[in-house]
Amino acid sequence: MATADIRITFDGTPPGHIARYLPGANVSGVVRVTPTGGAKCSHLWVKLKWQTEGRGDKDESVIQSLDVFQGQLQGGVPAEFPFRFELPREPWSYAGHYVNIVWGVEVDVDVPWSGNPRSFAPFAMAPAWAG
Repeated sequence: MATADIRITFDGTPPGHIARYLPGANVSGVVRVTPTGGAKCSHLWVKLKWQTEGRGDKDESVIQSLDVFQGQLQGGVPAEFPFRFELPREPWSYAGHYVNIVWGVEVDVDVPWSGNPRSFAPFAMAPAWAG
């Protein structure tokens, strides 16, 4: 399996919209993986993480990882894996002039002796503002 179609959906978020969560909230959804060819999967990781984007050094932190599958993936046959994470209180999502803090769920399909198919789905995590 050199490639796979990986779709990450968040519960309660309509297609085409970015998911938004409060600090400390639960993030849940489903990962759908459709490999182009069959392959042994050593691990299928679903990770809650944040990363920086923009100028300067890149930084990231994996808050939690779930090993949701180990075994044979069938080519062309979709497999679905639910996930659920509890968000920490910080850092909040941030879009600045020089740097952004982007939260998201990353999927990493660990395939021996091959490049790992990966996907990242961003979401926003910030407190509700009264206004």
